[in-house]
Amino acid sequence: MTLNKSNVRIFGDLGTEVFLAPKGSVLPEDVNIDPDAPFEGLGWLSEGIDVDISVDVYKAKGVGGVTLRTKVTGTERTIKFQCPEDTPGVRDLYYGITTPDVVTGAGAAAVAKSQILPERLPTIQRAAVFKNVDEGITEYLCCTNIEITDRGTLSYKSDKEKIYEFTVELVGDLYILTNDPVFTGV
Repeated sequence: MTLNKSNVRIFGDLGTEVFLAPKGSVLPEDVNIDPDAPFEGLGWLSEGIDVDISVDVYKAKGVGGVTLRTKVTGTERTIKFQCPEDTPGVRDLYYGITTPDVVTGAGAAAVAKSQILPERLPTIQRAAVFKNVDEGITEYLCCTNIEITDRGTLSYKSDKEKIYEFTVELVGDLYILTNDPVFTGV
């Protein structure tokens, strides 16, 4: 086996972002340009993007508790990310808002009212591109359908920024696009 330090990636450079579009939108095929409409970026991320894959495994046991064979009986694929920018798009995802803000007044006296926290949050489905950047290397995780599941605690504190935290379940197909020479052969 050949050791190669240039194959080690530390993602999270400027340009790392989450792009969402209505479910059924055409996913990108090129990492050299950001996804365009109908995809919209969510802005700054505070901690990057975490992918978690977990499996449920049945273990067939023999005498003495020896594992004879295993069988995967279920798979869960989730992605977590945090958005520190407070924008209508981010707020809509967090609270499940489906109606636009009502703005009253004008100029400096304008006030926006958002109806939030319905008794039951709706299922929010989107197509998604999770863009990860490490210097000149870009990797897109392209998802045909994600569903927003858990939301993190939203803190209003004097010593911490307000951060919207999301966990999404990968329900549809997922593929990776990259310009990484290890995979492109260039």
